[in-house]
Amino acid sequence: MTRFSFVLVLLLWSSAFASRESHPEKYQSEIRDAHNSLIKKNDDYLTVNRDKIFSQDLAPFNAVIDSLEQTVQHLVRNYEAIDSELIDSLLTETKFRHRRYRLLYPQNYHRFSDFSKKASVSSDYFENIMKGSFNDSTLLRYKEFRKCVSSYFDILSAGTYKFSHLEYVPEKRMENRYDAIADLDALPGIKEYFIKEYFTSNIWTYRVEAFDYAFENALEEVRNEAYLKEIKDTYQMGKDRRNTTSELKVYKTINDIKLYAHIFYPENHDKTQSKPAHLFFHGGGWAIGLPEWSYSACQNASKDGRVAIAFDFRLRNVYGTDVRTTVTDALTAIAWVREKARDVGIDPNKVLVEGFSSGAHLALISSMIEDPKDFGVISNFSSRPDALILGSCPYDIAGRDVYNINYDTKTISPLYQIKENLPPILAFHAEEDRMVKFSEFEKFRNAMQKTKNSFTSHSYAGVGHFFEGSHQEDLKERRRLEEEFLMKNGLKAE
Repeated sequence: MTRFSFVLVLLLWSSAFASRESHPEKYQSEIRDAHNSLIKKNDDYLTVNRDKIFSQDLAPFNAVIDSLEQTVQHLVRNYEAIDSELIDSLLTETKFRHRRYRLLYPQNYHRFSDFSKKASVSSDYFENIMKGSFNDSTLLRYKEFRKCVSSYFDILSAGTYKFSHLEYVPEKRMENRYDAIADLDALPGIKEYFIKEYFTSNIWTYRVEAFDYAFENALEEVRNEAYLKEIKDTYQMGKDRRNTTSELKVYKTINDIKLYAHIFYPENHDKTQSKPAHLFFHGGGWAIGLPEWSYSACQNASKDGRVAIAFDFRLRNVYGTDVRTTVTDALTAIAWVREKARDVGIDPNKVLVEGFSSGAHLALISSMIEDPKDFGVISNFSSRPDALILGSCPYDIAGRDVYNINYDTKTISPLYQIKENLPPILAFHAEEDRMVKFSEFEKFRNAMQKTKNSFTSHSYAGVGHFFEGSHQEDLKERRRLEEEFLMKNGLKAE
């Protein structure tokens, strides 16, 4: 380097430092934007090519992740002399983001090999990835660290299935997850933080009874008073939020598990005057979810004059059950409503069932099952809905249960159970749904149109599974179609 070039470099760096001193926020924003932009680019690459990347053997898979990580590291370190503290933060975030990719390798390998092969990794594969991650409490301030550790607990909660695809694991993963946190060889501050997070994060996803086991243990194990207060407040909130219902009734007890009907009556409801029933089955992939997700819809239905009821179901992550078990609970719930029709003041011939996603599947398949006794449901009352409203419904679930299944999943897959004389159906589906592909809906719709069944449907372009991004006009149209459907089928209260 010539003397002139050396002086020029010094001047440039001096200018950069001076500019950093006078405009620190500008440089921090520039660094973060560059980091986030590259991370997104790499994420998009992984998403588009995930089947090819995750189905490779471990060495070539690691080579891809190493390359992606090094690319981000190289970009970030270019700014190191400008703001070393921020750079250390971004490098830490980068490290744990890529550790999480490595954690996800075995389950995705199993998935993209059509469940026929498992990844060839050591028995302590996950532990080796996370080695040294739990002896520094300052790591808790990093979002990617927290996400990585959460994925680690997801994996440990799968027990003997931890090297498998995790979505359909038949384990009591809620209890397993708590035990994984409690048994972690970590600083108390880290362990107690994640015990607290176990409650505050999951309370929005599971019924409060799912926390009984963890709550009893947390009271003994957590010493941080602030965390303990959050745990107690969260658990109590899970109980208190049910106070918005008109009434809670147990509709089924099995193996000491109580499943509740969450009932919302119309204002000044006279139980001697029968009203239409509007039942809500929540979504969540038969693994997560809670009736409280349907409370707002229940309140709207009750204001419209119907007796609205949301239901608990046995879910995979809480009870280690399969889809067929959840179908059994749905059949029981509908029969129970008719059995208790006089007690709650409903018309047993006007039972509308509405469901979203997996809840829509439960509603639809309940209308197709000829003999509920085949599912262990013994009742003198029908489990068949009188009308159905479906949102983002899975129509073909054959093969979704992949562990310890001794029945043909086509028997609970609506696409294979179409017959005449089904109840009237109103169905909505998003054309950009990545969780339940639009082509699946199209197959069902086309098959239904060849029958004499009443099937009304509408699809929406440019939106996803949860109809996120829907235009206001789309929302108005859905409300109009629902109103017409209710009127046509005699489900508007007089």
